[in-house]
Amino acid sequence: MFRPIWTLPLSQSSIQKLKAQGFNCCEDLIDLPNGSEYFSGLLETEEEIREMLKHPKPKIASEMAEERDCIATFCKGIDELLNGGVQVGKLTELTGAPGSGRSQLCMQLCVSVQIPACFEGLEAEAIYIDTNSNFSHVRLTEMIEAFQEHVSRVLTGSNMFKGSKTELLNTLTTTKMFEKVHVIKMNDLNQLYALYDLIKQYSKVKLIIVDSFVMPLYKLDNSLKKNSIVHNALDILITIAQKHNVAVVLTNDLTTMINDKETMVFPALGETFAHRMHYRLLLSKTPNNPNSYTAFLKKSVEQAPTAANFQITTAGVRDIHS
Repeated sequence: MFRPIWTLPLSQSSIQKLKAQGFNCCEDLIDLPNGSEYFSGLLETEEEIREMLKHPKPKIASEMAEERDCIATFCKGIDELLNGGVQVGKLTELTGAPGSGRSQLCMQLCVSVQIPACFEGLEAEAIYIDTNSNFSHVRLTEMIEAFQEHVSRVLTGSNMFKGSKTELLNTLTTTKMFEKVHVIKMNDLNQLYALYDLIKQYSKVKLIIVDSFVMPLYKLDNSLKKNSIVHNALDILITIAQKHNVAVVLTNDLTTMINDKETMVFPALGETFAHRMHYRLLLSKTPNNPNSYTAFLKKSVEQAPTAANFQITTAGVRDIHS
């Protein structure tokens, strides 16, 4: 069976030019006399076409997981829950009661996504959709300064960055790191359509945060309209996550249901919403311990439910060291 010419990873104009020269199948393009003459202005060499025609090498799931980019949280325990960190191309939900650390973790991710490539980071930017005035410039400044201090200590004790230490530190000044976090106030999830243009404007974005996803919905009484808005918003976020290889993080509240036998507390927006999440973390504060918190993995595409402890310090989200 012959492979159609349009399946080659070429521009539409190149495909049309090849068709105009009588090439309808990929197999027509190989083993031609003086082959390169036919591809002038279209392809570099006949070898390039042969490379395109090769069948992809099969990969097992673990190999694909290793190739995925992720954003570290600065807490090893949480990173292990998420198979290395918040996954690019996926939707991650952070749910919990007020004061459980959801916004703190979101701001920490805005710092983490900027980690330079020489430290195995994404060296990228973030869009922070703030629907509930949870974003704090003061708090983000503390986290950035803690990160800069950490990088400075690493560079001081390392010989790997000779000749570039000063330049690297200069690129990590508070001002420049702030410029890479694009904070947008929003009170209507229908406004998420603006992300299609924003993701083009800020081409280096690898993280989108919606904090909180549920807040704009509280003012709606019509449940059908609410469900429509929720799923339209999720369609936008999933499309952007997959098409542009961006990590999307949503914060959600807890809700209470009371029946004759018991009172149950669970994440808002129901099961249909939950099914569209790739990862769900339930955050909670440890009773009688000021800085101790727990992240419970409620849903994952890779592993069974488990938990990790963390703390929130002036520097940000960190492991608890015994």
